[in-house]
Amino acid sequence: MLDLLAAATVLLTLGVVMAAAKLSSSRLTPEGSRKIIHILMGCTALTFPYVFEYRQTVVYLGLATIAALLFMRRNKNLREGIGTAILGVNRKSLGDIYFVIAIVLLFIQFHEPFEYLIAISVLTFADSVAALVGTSYGRHNMAAHEEESPKSREGSVMFFVVAFMCSLVPLQLMTEVGRAEVLAISLSIGVLAALIEAVTRNGNDNLLLPLFTYSFIRYNTDKSTEHLLNNFLWMLLFFAIIYAVYKLTNITRLSMAYALLAAYIFMIQGGTVWVLPAATLLLSFGILPMMTKDEKSMVQTYKVIECNVIVGVICIMAAVFLPQFRELFYLSFSLSFAIHLTINTYSRLVNFLDMNAAAAVLWGSIKSTLLIALPAFFITEMHWLTFTIYLLFMGLSLPFAMELNKKYNYKKTGDETFNANKILVGALVSVFTIIIFFNERVVLYDLFR
Repeated sequence: MLDLLAAATVLLTLGVVMAAAKLSSSRLTPEGSRKIIHILMGCTALTFPYVFEYRQTVVYLGLATIAALLFMRRNKNLREGIGTAILGVNRKSLGDIYFVIAIVLLFIQFHEPFEYLIAISVLTFADSVAALVGTSYGRHNMAAHEEESPKSREGSVMFFVVAFMCSLVPLQLMTEVGRAEVLAISLSIGVLAALIEAVTRNGNDNLLLPLFTYSFIRYNTDKSTEHLLNNFLWMLLFFAIIYAVYKLTNITRLSMAYALLAAYIFMIQGGTVWVLPAATLLLSFGILPMMTKDEKSMVQTYKVIECNVIVGVICIMAAVFLPQFRELFYLSFSLSFAIHLTINTYSRLVNFLDMNAAAAVLWGSIKSTLLIALPAFFITEMHWLTFTIYLLFMGLSLPFAMELNKKYNYKKTGDETFNANKILVGALVSVFTIIIFFNERVVLYDLFR
């Protein structure tokens, strides 16, 4: 009964806050109205561990809230009325939906209250303060291409500061973690959060930011100072490598930030073996053969990095939330990069080096097998049957890549080619994962010796 009363109060609070923001719209910018709602509802969500007894109540509350928000989008009167408090910004965004999804997922998953509180605090305060500072005082735009969303350095610095404090205070007051470890964890979360904010768009930071923050806290609060500092040193090495690539190629600053974020996530959630496939793809993409002059002239926005790492990010997050299947997800993770290297090499050879399709298929297959598939085979000690299926799915990407190269112009980077590649790799990796998971013969043979 108390849970139902609390849920009704939350829905009423949302309605009142939106109505108040609408009434104050003449004195507030659309972004200001949106962020006030963001902060107030985030503060409301911070009370959930103390007011809800059953986790399923928050699930039902989340579903009801999402249904109401979607209905508001569909109904013209609501959309142009009270909905302008959320939908009045001049950009496409599903941030309000992602916000609710993130809260529900975290509330289902958290083991200790501080894990939930830190993740929601970073989402609530760091995101809002950085957006308001960036729009009001931002002078240095990090975006270097028209396809990239404007991101100010001032906003990113403020994001780091607020995320650092949102982590430091709860860890210090609510846990037994040592002071040195608290400082290292808070610094790491600050860097992680600032990188996420810099490269996300269309409101998806409302989902990615709390989930990545939570996963870091969940699996690093018991680590030693030495381990945390070692990860930080690795990140400095990754930054040096990515900066070298930035200088040698035509990637943008936000591309560099996105690549560093991916490396950061893979390192802190998986370790060096999880970084290896992504680093191999990044470092070997433009070699064997070397990039042509035409390739170097192409501006590589952060969408290029996103296209190549997004499936891998999903795999490692699945491994974080389902640790009993961690080794299986590593196979899927490495396969995603092997497929990308295969189709990227094929596309480069046929489009820029005028190689015939058969030779490009052979070269792409050999390159990805030697550089990613074989290292994964030895790292995981997978059974030969699993490895055969792995190579089969890697090869299956090539007929699709050949058709995509006929349909789209891969001499130009664009959303069409990025989306086509993401769908192709995501579909193949998903089917591979399902087959390996459910195939009785593979299970009997043991995936890993």
